[in-house]
Amino acid sequence: MRTRISDGLRVIFAGGGTGGHIMPGAATAQALCELLPGSRCLFMCTDRRSELHCRHAIAGFELAEIPAARWRGALQKLRFAATSLAAARRSIEIFSNFRPHVLVGLGGYSCVVPVLLARALGVPTMIFESNAVPGRVIRALAPLVDCVQLQWPTTKRRLRARHVLICGNPVRACLLQGDRRSARARLGLHPDRCTLLATGGSQGALALNRLLISALQYVAGEGATSEPRGLQVLHLTGSEHLAEARGYAPPPGLTYQARAFVTQMEDAYAAADLVLSRAGGSTLAELTAVGLPSILIPYPHASDNHQSANAALLAEAGAAVVLSQRKLTPRKLGALIADLVHHPERIASMAARATALGRPDAAHVVAAQLASMAGFKTIHDHDTAPQDYQGTSEPLSASRAA
Repeated sequence: MRTRISDGLRVIFAGGGTGGHIMPGAATAQALCELLPGSRCLFMCTDRRSELHCRHAIAGFELAEIPAARWRGALQKLRFAATSLAAARRSIEIFSNFRPHVLVGLGGYSCVVPVLLARALGVPTMIFESNAVPGRVIRALAPLVDCVQLQWPTTKRRLRARHVLICGNPVRACLLQGDRRSARARLGLHPDRCTLLATGGSQGALALNRLLISALQYVAGEGATSEPRGLQVLHLTGSEHLAEARGYAPPPGLTYQARAFVTQMEDAYAAADLVLSRAGGSTLAELTAVGLPSILIPYPHASDNHQSANAALLAEAGAAVVLSQRKLTPRKLGALIADLVHHPERIASMAARATALGRPDAAHVVAAQLASMAGFKTIHDHDTAPQDYQGTSEPLSASRAA
């Protein structure tokens, strides 16, 4: 497959399944267009509902749909084979028309076929892994791709990879630009109250929603809602769980807002003093990039228990308090929230430690590496040379497709 560097950099981002996959790709695509004006980025996504609400983040880029692949249960494995054939045909068509210089696998089973096709065609490949424990797809693809991009240094020990780039997980630049006072005004929140942002991730989390709502009764009992600078809650429930949350009657003195999601997450983060959430890799990358302390309740059924491993890294750094869902009661959660509200100095200390972990520059570091892999020089090469690239002593070659 022959492409011409003179045509401008063309990058395919393939895969998805959740916002945790899509958003780092969106962040990297934005950074590429800043570093190398005229770049074209195409996202190969599926029509799964869990991806559709993230489409706003990639609205300015080219989009091509491929069949969704799943790998759960014997019947799904048979369907995976059939879907993969359809995905291969569609991928060949997309590659032929777009002629990429480099491909990024975002994770999930839907990235497998595009990554393997890129390798077969001689197109340089990178895959993203935001979790402390790499997933099955990443473990399988790591020995085959040119570079594995990692958020956490400890992840490298769990992979067989020729080259790794450890630089944090890319986050969108807009998330770093929120303003607290204006964000709270737009969201209808009190300008001075301690604000808890509760979110279950891109799809919401019913168990987390119910735990929080029950815990707020105990928070009120501890006096954390009646003080002049007491607690207020912005609760992002997910679309399917919004009606149940809106049926909740908050205790007196508590400002409580339930929303399905917030498209401008920079407002939600800017408004928050403290976050209650799951512990997905992309979520933690965003929390540390904006310097927010957190109460983390890892999803107990996550593959390889990877959310617990993610959360442990923040807890060890003092940036988060981690609670096990299996052992958690509303009273225990409520008592912790109230204690933090009563001790703002502890929140401030956790925030400083979260900031120390953050890598808000990750998207530009990854973008510079992708440009280098394709044989392009960026307009800011001296500022964005990757510092955490690890591999053999030989540099990554220019695009084999050039």
